[in-house]
Parts: sequence; C-alpha cells; structure tokens
Amino acid sequence: MSEFDSDFDVAIVGGGPAGSAAALTLLRYSKLRTVVIERSSYDGWRAGETLSPGVLPLLGYLGAEGVLSEGQRRAYATSAAWGSADVVSRDFLYTGGGDAWHLDRTRFDAALAGLVADRGGTLLTGATVGKVEPRWTLGVNDSTIQAKFVIDATGRHASFARTQGAHATADDHLTGLVAIFEGGDDSQAATLVEAVEDGWWYSAHLPSNRTVVAFMTDADVVRAGRLHDQEAWLERLGDTRPTRLRIVNAQLVHGPIACPAHSQMLDPVAGEGWLAAGEAAAGFDPLSSMGIGYAIASGIQSARVAASTLGGDTEHQQLFANDVRRHYQSYLAKRQAYYRMEKRWPESPFWARRQA
Repeated sequence: MSEFDSDFDVAIVGGGPAGSAAALTLLRYSKLRTVVIERSSYDGWRAGETLSPGVLPLLGYLGAEGVLSEGQRRAYATSAAWGSADVVSRDFLYTGGGDAWHLDRTRFDAALAGLVADRGGTLLTGATVGKVEPRWTLGVNDSTIQAKFVIDATGRHASFARTQGAHATADDHLTGLVAIFEGGDDSQAATLVEAVEDGWWYSAHLPSNRTVVAFMTDADVVRAGRLHDQEAWLERLGDTRPTRLRIVNAQLVHGPIACPAHSQMLDPVAGEGWLAAGEAAAGFDPLSSMGIGYAIASGIQSARVAASTLGGDTEHQQLFANDVRRHYQSYLAKRQAYYRMEKRWPESPFWARRQA
C-alpha cells in the first residue's frame, strides 16, 4: 500500500463488485472524495462466476461495459435437471435481455476496481481496517484515514457493520463445495443445474478452458459425508449424470473448497454515518443468480444514499434499509416456490427444510 491522502468523504470497505460499483457511482455522479479499501491484491481465485443478462444496463450506468471486453465468456442459455431427470434448457435469445457471461471472476473484480483508480478514486489493496473510531477514523494497516461516511461492502462477513453492533440472521445452512477442472470439452455455453437427493450441482464452462463444478448442500451433510475430502466429493460427483458428462477428460486442478452460500440478512443494515451494501446487507442462495447483479445494484444505491446523507437528507438511509428488507422477504418466498418444484425426494431433510 503506497502513500495516499488521508481525508475522504466516503470510505468503502471491500473492493468486490458492490464496493467498486459504489465508488464508480460516486466518481461519475458526484464530486465526493472516495477511497476503496480492499484486503486482497486481486491475485487469488474468487467464487461466483455467472453474470446474468440483467446486469449489463448496470454496467452501462457505471460506464464499465469494457470490463467484459477481454478474457470473459458469453453464455447463451441455462439448463436444469430440476423436478425430473430430464435436462431442460432456456435460451437467452428468447428473453430479450441479451446474453449472460461466465467470468474469470478475479479478472472481472480487478477490472472494476481498476476503473476506480483510473477515474480519480483512491484504491488501497492489501489493506485491512483495524481500529474503528467514531465519525470515522479508520486504522488501515499502519496508517489512519478520516471519512464522513462508510459503506461496508465486505461480503457476508460484514466486518465493518459488526464493529457497529450489527449481526446477520441466517435462514439456512447452504454450503457450496466448489472445484475447478481444466481441459476436456467446453463447447457447451450454458449453465447447468442438476438436483440430487441431498442438494444440487452447478457447473459452468469458464474462460481459459476451465469448468467450475459446485455441490450445494447443507453444512451437516458436508460433515456427515466428509465432503471436504476430495475423494468423497468426487465419488458424489460420479453419481451425477449431466454434470459428470461435462467434465469427461477434464482434470481437477483446484478444490473442492467450502464457500458459504446461505441466505442471510444483516440487522441493522444502516446506522448513523454508515450502511452495508451487497452481500454485507443480504446474502442469497446461488440458485437465484442474484449475487453479482444484486451486489452492483446495491452498491449503486448505497452510493446515492451516501451522497444524499452527506448533503443533509438522512431519510434515505432508512428507506434503503426498508428496501433491503422487502427485497429479501420477496426473495425468500420465490426461493421456497422454486424449491417446491422438486418433489422427487420428499423424505430428504435438505429439500424438506426448503419446502416447509
């Protein structure tokens, strides 16, 4: 982390899609001094690969369409064996919303954050927030910065919000065991979901002839089956049909690693001089395909709230929190309806928990 100015209007903790979207909104539509504090250096693997068609207008709003120009892969359809063993496909051509994308997620996040620096924002990488003092003095590595408003975009950990007494309430214990394969036939440009007795499998072909394969199940199933173990995970994969066929002649090169995928909401979402955005505010089941899109939309909205709050309108923070709550409750109802479509395993605890 190099030398930087220490006085800002808005400090954004977390440099993923939500944090970068908040910063890019402030830089494009206000004159507020903005800093993004990101603990990584964008040099490690990141989960979350699918960008739905509805996100493209949001990237346009940010002036960030170019982040998809290199090293990313178009996806033209989604396929699912859900409710029966038959795979049913839906082509994006008939939705009118354009194509989806399968991402090199590290490249995508780094490209968005790079725009923050290019447009005059301050981007601190390899940086962590330590001591937090009111209104707001933040210890960042061995330095200190001042900010008038803080946006927590640290993901499900909501690390800044927790220093302010916030806590997350989870509605399930969904866990993703995610692995990367390399090689084989990657000609299928569609996301695939395959339901099984104690969860469901997700797979997508990524850039650079890689394929992500994830088993989504509950934490107790993971423990009971010792599914952190590679051999046990591969044995479960061998019991699948369309998922297994996608990786014929491919080589496992990474994982599986456990990634939290439960549904949760933060309480409170906002406080005096701060709010949470993206997965720090609300986390969603990957089945919803809401992850990156919600993060970017939430980041944009959080920036607007920060700007209006600093302009003297404090009502927008509560309206933002109310909107997150309504959105989350609506999502829970839709999630239940979708899980109820799968009726093959009525005695399975995994499905019963989501259909009750």
